[in-house]
Amino acid sequence: MEAEEQKILNEKAVRELCSAYKRLFQTEDGKVVFDDLERFCGFLNTSVSEQNPNALQTMYLEGKRRVFLRINGMLKVKENKND
Repeated sequence: MEAEEQKILNEKAVRELCSAYKRLFQTEDGKVVFDDLERFCGFLNTSVSEQNPNALQTMYLEGKRRVFLRINGMLKVKENKND
């Protein structure tokens, strides 16, 4: 398989994955779960404790936050209409 063909297949797989995220989180249950994950993952909070900075705690909190950023990012990907 040529590099260009592989790139097209990879892009198609990413679009399909994004569509799956969107279908899931557009349901009523998906919206409830999304809101819960937003709070639980600390999306709007800093990952560093100003009172007691701790590298391990920061990495842990940032890992939780990163999961939500991934989900949120997948939901914001624009779909290509040329498929």
